[in-house]
Amino acid sequence: VLSPKTNKEIIERSVELSYTDSCFPLKLVYGHMDSLKDKVDFILYPCAIRLGEKEGAENQKYACPLVQAAPFIVREALDLGERLLIPFIDFSHGYDNTIESLADVAARMGFNRGLGRRAAAAGIEAQRQFETGKAALGKKLLDELHQSGKLGVVILARSYMSQDSGANLGIAETLAHLGVAPIPLDFLPLDSVDVKKYSDRPYWAWESKQIAAAAIVEADPQLFGLVVTNFGCGPNSFILRLVEDIMGEKPLGQLEIDEHAAEAGIVTRLEAFVDTITGYAKATRERRRPRPEDIYRGTLPLVRTQQKTLVVHRMCHQVEAIAAAMEACGARVLVLPEPDDRNLLLANQITSGTECLPYRVTLGDLLKFCFDNHHRLDEYEGFTAGSYGPCRFGKYAIEHMRALKDLGFEFPIHTTVSNNAYRDINLGADFERLAWQGIVAIDQLEKLLWRTRPYEKQPGGADNLFEEYKGRIVARIRKKEPFDNVLKEATAAFKELVDTSLPRRPLVGINGEIYLRSNRFSNNDLVRACEAAGLEVVVSPIGEWLKYIYHRHFEDAVMDRKWGKAIVSYIKKRIQERDEHRLARHCREVLDIVEPAVTEILGFTGRYLSPKCGSEAVLSIGSGVEWLENPKFAGVISVMPHGCMPGGIVAAMAEKLSSIYHKPWISLTYDGFPETNNLAKINSFAELIKFCARKGAEPVGTYPRS
Repeated sequence: VLSPKTNKEIIERSVELSYTDSCFPLKLVYGHMDSLKDKVDFILYPCAIRLGEKEGAENQKYACPLVQAAPFIVREALDLGERLLIPFIDFSHGYDNTIESLADVAARMGFNRGLGRRAAAAGIEAQRQFETGKAALGKKLLDELHQSGKLGVVILARSYMSQDSGANLGIAETLAHLGVAPIPLDFLPLDSVDVKKYSDRPYWAWESKQIAAAAIVEADPQLFGLVVTNFGCGPNSFILRLVEDIMGEKPLGQLEIDEHAAEAGIVTRLEAFVDTITGYAKATRERRRPRPEDIYRGTLPLVRTQQKTLVVHRMCHQVEAIAAAMEACGARVLVLPEPDDRNLLLANQITSGTECLPYRVTLGDLLKFCFDNHHRLDEYEGFTAGSYGPCRFGKYAIEHMRALKDLGFEFPIHTTVSNNAYRDINLGADFERLAWQGIVAIDQLEKLLWRTRPYEKQPGGADNLFEEYKGRIVARIRKKEPFDNVLKEATAAFKELVDTSLPRRPLVGINGEIYLRSNRFSNNDLVRACEAAGLEVVVSPIGEWLKYIYHRHFEDAVMDRKWGKAIVSYIKKRIQERDEHRLARHCREVLDIVEPAVTEILGFTGRYLSPKCGSEAVLSIGSGVEWLENPKFAGVISVMPHGCMPGGIVAAMAEKLSSIYHKPWISLTYDGFPETNNLAKINSFAELIKFCARKGAEPVGTYPRS
């Protein structure tokens, strides 16, 4: 049984059921599943992780995080439970794992596993034959097009938009009616293009396809491109800029479609587009074609050198510890000032508005630095963390370099990527351990600050202590000296600040996108806003993300059967765990919240979202559920930049999880513009928690007395 074709009723039902800020394709999943749920025993909807065999770590062939998480989001929203069958599609290591996952689904439906394997293998073979036939049909279509002299319009869109006429309002039919040949993107010989000539990390599967298609279209005088995208599409906020660069002077159409789009408006825009490309094709002027080397996006590995000073973003306090560890191991480092309004004033002038807030804030960091130091810019190079997907974070550095180059600044940026567990910095094992210990120490200092500031005898005392002990720890790191005694002294000093007569405030956990939750400018000083509303908070530490990265690094090594890498990764992980426990022990006299292990967090996540969905969402869901189950916590706040894909996953599931555990879980969205909505939500959230406490909820604990 198949769901109906997308129609008005499906769209209306999708909008009614879905999380408001979801992209249009994800919203449609709600409507299609809802149309089936009362008609069938089971619904089959796969979790698509990687859509092809990965080509090195940098080309993972990822589906976007929302596509990965879609079945789990909708399962919770529609209460489908075990009736929703979710096999995992991950072709990164071939077909075997996917076949086994489909066999599991067959067994759940009561069929023999062997039969399930054979059916899965037959399905994969049918897909191969389809791909072969599609390539032949595409070649035939292009040959006929070239013989006839007719113009072709390649629809640069993912198949779930380009092939769904109900969702895209019949774009292909309209183009054909206007006298041009509509061509699906994957009818083109995409494998003939080396996408690595355009980007060093094309890690989304559809990104590679769009890059290759754009290159083919640009080179063929009879082909033109039409981008079909959706409001809030995360990957396209970066992919389309590269596609535009590849197209150069050639016209490129773009339609953004969502549930509000009207057919009449689409037809009008397509008519204008066809008129434009028809006129362009008739023009005889010679055009300047872009060169791949002028378009290329790529960064540099970190090379140990004393010649250049590395410029580092001040995302959070822990960056100072990392910079000190780098200096201790031979690098020269400049940590930039905290961001301010000038960051966004500059960045907003050269961005489209679709990029996430951390990208714009960090771009503003570099713009300020380059404008203020243009006369001696050759003394510096950038350094930042990165990744090979599936979040947009991995695109920051390469797009930063491109944006700066467009303004005339040659500013190389080095990156270290999470896929390598940030062990590709080339500063040696001493750096890794020293930086990790520094991060853990600053994490502990922040927890001491948040634990005591709401109860301090003298306003400002906790902040002053934090700065003092942070400075002492950073100085010790720079000299490669131990700092255990500094943490012990800090714990005693923070404890002395507290007025123990004050009642304990409701305790709230804050998680979400790591840059946003950690950067005071970007989140409008969220922690202080919560404290002003009468709450005590705990924020997911920076170390949580690193522990997750180390965990994934070990898992990936095992999956890749790289046993030497797995052994080294395991040993380093155990050493880091031991260091963390040693440093955290010094603060236990004041801190009564024990940080769960990554495996525990992922265990909580796995009840609602598969940990195989590789994004920050798996940590936020897991830590949020752990807080909801912990009687010491009164609620959860998750933060996300506007349009954040992992944040969208959390926001789409938070309301349901809140109803399950009978504790409030709110999501706050930030876009860098002045606003009061989040502050109002924080105050309402705090009042709700305090109201519940007055009605007899369990107490959240008391401050340990001397």
